[in-house]
Amino acid sequence: MKISLYGHGPIISETGSTWMSSLAGQNCLRPFTMNEAAAIGGADKFLPAAWQSCIDFDNETILAIPWTLNTYLAYYRRDLFGQAGVDESSAFSSLEAFAGTLGDLQKAGVEIPLAIPTTGNSVSVLHNASSFVWKMGGELITPDGKKVLFSNPGTLAGLEAYFGLYKFLPPAARNLTDEACINAYLEGRTAMTLRSPDLLGQINRKTAERISQNTGIAMQPGTPFVGGSNLIVWKHVQPVQEAIAVKLVRYLSSTENMVTQFREIGYIPANLEALNQVEREKTYIPLTQSLKIGRALQRVPLWGLVEDKLVKALNHIWQIIFATPEPNVGRIIEDTLLPLEERLNNTLSQ
Repeated sequence: MKISLYGHGPIISETGSTWMSSLAGQNCLRPFTMNEAAAIGGADKFLPAAWQSCIDFDNETILAIPWTLNTYLAYYRRDLFGQAGVDESSAFSSLEAFAGTLGDLQKAGVEIPLAIPTTGNSVSVLHNASSFVWKMGGELITPDGKKVLFSNPGTLAGLEAYFGLYKFLPPAARNLTDEACINAYLEGRTAMTLRSPDLLGQINRKTAERISQNTGIAMQPGTPFVGGSNLIVWKHVQPVQEAIAVKLVRYLSSTENMVTQFREIGYIPANLEALNQVEREKTYIPLTQSLKIGRALQRVPLWGLVEDKLVKALNHIWQIIFATPEPNVGRIIEDTLLPLEERLNNTLSQ
């Protein structure tokens, strides 16, 4: 934000794809010309959901080049699934099947069936909730960004299904941060967690063989969220630096470089040729399937404002649910989000 406001600092940056709306609105990015984009590969070279985040609101100007991808996967312990009689092939086939799986684990005496972040204003709460909302036919905001849709029936139904997971979060699994969820899984204290591909890398690199072999991976239930990061060139770039900056972006986003980064660092490439090479490895099939059928958050002006308020509200809902005996989840959601909807719509409509 300081770079965008004051117009000095690095020439090239990596930025989260959901930040693009805010940056585009500040007129602080140096666009790529059509010839530069064509030399890099153009839209056909990248995952469509990733490429769309790089386009300005005129749907023509190219403000960034996709670099890495992110989504959420279900990580689960095969031994506990077996003890509970859960069929891995159908455990995540629908939101109803997912809830049934958690119920079976609970009935089988698994102390913590699920670990998901519910505190610390984690943006993961929004990403996880979105997959439930989209599966129920809901939306968070209109395509033009003029109105949030928290009161949409599909949106409310999706959120009620998501927050209904509280039944499977015993006291030891409440108020967990992103890091605490990862540790709970790596330490064997939970049967399942919903996390990004980073956890897969940690399992492969840092854990005992027994944990790696006992870990199953599946697509997250619902409609998967797709995020990631893009490469941008700041508008304050000097003319003498422009060609060099574009050349570096071209190199960083190339198939060869992205395959190398995947092998050595675990970055999931937005470059489709590189992503197809990732898919050849059986372990990563659920990941690539999730990316190809998933969707990104709406690319609209002022999304940064909406996201900030919504993330705080969703985390607050968790706190109310945990503090309420036998909570009426639907009522808590409406009491929290409908006033926020009214305030945000007053701002967005101006």
